[in-house]
Amino acid sequence: MIPEITAVADFLREQPGGTASLATLQKQFSASVPLDSLESFLIRPKDDWVKLEDRTWYRLPESNARTALTTAMSATRIPDEWWEALLDLAGTERRRGAREASTARSKILARTYLVEQAAAELNLELHQLEPLISAGRIASFMDPAGRIRIPVEAVEPLVQNPARLEVLLGPEFVQLRDLAEYFNIAPYMVGQRLGSGMRKPNAKVAWTLAARKLWTDGRAPTISEFLKQLEKRRETFAQEEQKRTSRLQRKSESREARHRENMERERAERDGLRQQLLAAFPTWRHGGREEQRLTLHIGPPNSGKTYQALEALKEAGIGWYLAPLRLLAFEIYDRLNAAGVPCNLLTGEESIQREGAMITAATVEMFNPNQKARCVVIDEAHMIADSSRGWAWTRAMMEATAPEIRVITSPAGRDLIERMARAAALPLAVVEHQRLTPIRVADRAWTLEAMPDRTILVAFSRRTVLQLKTYLERMKRTVSVVYGSLPPEVRRKQADRFANGETEICIATDAVGMGLNLPADAVCFYEVEKFDGKEMRALNAAEVHQIGGRAGRFGLSSGGTISATDRFGIKLLEDRFNSTPPDLTFARVAPETEDLALLPGTLAEKYTRWKDLSGIPAEWRELVRPTDIEERVALAEMLKPWEVERLGLEAAVRLVNAPTKENTRMYWRACADGVVNNEPMPIPPPAPSQINGSNDLEATEHAIACADIYLWLSQREEFNAAALDADEVREQRYLWSMSIDAGLMKQLDTRARCQQCGRPLAVNHRYKICDSCYRRRAANYW
Repeated sequence: MIPEITAVADFLREQPGGTASLATLQKQFSASVPLDSLESFLIRPKDDWVKLEDRTWYRLPESNARTALTTAMSATRIPDEWWEALLDLAGTERRRGAREASTARSKILARTYLVEQAAAELNLELHQLEPLISAGRIASFMDPAGRIRIPVEAVEPLVQNPARLEVLLGPEFVQLRDLAEYFNIAPYMVGQRLGSGMRKPNAKVAWTLAARKLWTDGRAPTISEFLKQLEKRRETFAQEEQKRTSRLQRKSESREARHRENMERERAERDGLRQQLLAAFPTWRHGGREEQRLTLHIGPPNSGKTYQALEALKEAGIGWYLAPLRLLAFEIYDRLNAAGVPCNLLTGEESIQREGAMITAATVEMFNPNQKARCVVIDEAHMIADSSRGWAWTRAMMEATAPEIRVITSPAGRDLIERMARAAALPLAVVEHQRLTPIRVADRAWTLEAMPDRTILVAFSRRTVLQLKTYLERMKRTVSVVYGSLPPEVRRKQADRFANGETEICIATDAVGMGLNLPADAVCFYEVEKFDGKEMRALNAAEVHQIGGRAGRFGLSSGGTISATDRFGIKLLEDRFNSTPPDLTFARVAPETEDLALLPGTLAEKYTRWKDLSGIPAEWRELVRPTDIEERVALAEMLKPWEVERLGLEAAVRLVNAPTKENTRMYWRACADGVVNNEPMPIPPPAPSQINGSNDLEATEHAIACADIYLWLSQREEFNAAALDADEVREQRYLWSMSIDAGLMKQLDTRARCQQCGRPLAVNHRYKICDSCYRRRAANYW
């Protein structure tokens, strides 16, 4: 690098002051000129036009620094003659307080404004002044440093006379949103006032037009005043918005603080209530367990479980048989009395006391754990997991005081019941039963036309059962029908006709799986899907085993067959029948009156709180869950607080436990009025005198359901004073039941019909109108 360094030094010695700018050196040599051996310095010229590379200078270390700086400053100064050529454009008038020197530069600086300075003098914004300069409406020129200057002579007259300034500003535009904000109205309303029809907020409006149209009194401000006022309003609005935001924030913080306090208070209250519920939870583990024994009868349908348990009950002589259905309780009542064992009957609607009887056949909800018993038989105990009724099986099994407890269940209930017995320190013995007759799934689907005799045809809705009845009867088949809303007496007569061979086919819902003893050779599923209250779903393995297992009664058939009416059904049945149903996971518990008494609020709120709090001790939480109490809550909401107070909590709780459905709630409410007001309860609504069709059948079933509510209330001590017509209602109910039975024996046309045209619908048609009416309605709609 020595030759290059020497060349640079020689060049600098030849320059004035022994110095040169970076730009000069780069031009003379190259961009990579060696500069490390030189001294550098920066200058600050008076004019901004000087570029950075012209502000950076270099000199030899041995040169005079002051001389170099003076030389550099002189070289970067704009020649005064350049300024002198512009003196005429600057005029003669000087700015206030400005001083002039002998140079042309100082004179021009004293006689002109920069754009920013002129805007301040005229009280304008830059965006207002710059268009005037560009249009040449205000005199201006560019100085040698490249900056726009405005003569004082062009500014001062406008300062002194604002009207002239407004004339200049006349063509200026404002945005529609600014005018809307000024008048605090919507932009489209400003457009309407202007008569221009403008609606877009960013549309531009000539100020002269705005001043004329919007200030009709002729007192329009100048545009500068308008902009100042608008800016002031914006500032005021911003301040108010900030205050409002602060106020809202304070309110929000206060609300959140109150919310936290309420949450803490509610949490403390909930914890306190839960502790009270935990303390009130029944003591299922007690010293008396050593004197008891629970025998668990495990096995599939038709395996002799119930027979063996009943034999133990007969031997004990004193006790209970608990059934899931009134029909099954009736059957055991008849069987024991026919065998010479006196037996009482106790259901929610009826009580029959036989002389000398020490055994009671009852529905499980009617069980009294405190009544003396040596043996208690609990049938269909897998119902212990049922979301709405499981609590009755839990209470019967865990609160029975009899020395001997016989529990009958399918294999799915074994694990849960064994765990509950161990948790309660209840001695347990298990008896496993095997099916007494073989059973299989058919190789092919069966048609309705070729359905063999002694077959239970299963459907999952009342509507389908009745349609199938008409369909089969038109083929000259004799049929019985069994479905849930039929009175027990009618179901029993229908089942007896099938059992005695008077009818060939029994069409039934899944109620047939609840221990109903029918001598059937086969069970054929017309449907393999059911609506479970929430969704349409395929049958699970437990349902197929429970319902299909009714085929092939021991002593009456050599074997049983399970079939379906299509290939899909056969395939599903094979899969489910060859699968092991999953074990039950937990039992159900319901609130006692003592539990509800601990909770605040209305009766409906007490029920809801009880379920939400789930006051179940830790050792039982993996075994039991709260029951579904939606129907009780619905009835409790129909009672007013003063009515609950008049009845007393215990009576009110019993009142809402009545066996209601959605379509019988209003009749229940009428009965509740009679109970509360110490007046006779109304008799059930009348039924048709004769059943000639589906509507008559449905109306009679509804009348019987209302009669069941009346009779259920009449069986309770708190309400029987209001049931003055109980005997008449019981007699009328029996006549209605016989009327249904007689109607079902007729070949009634119970097919579902289209609500539009009245044509019969196919058995498997799921909708209320036919396809033709649907297509016609759809065509009219589109």
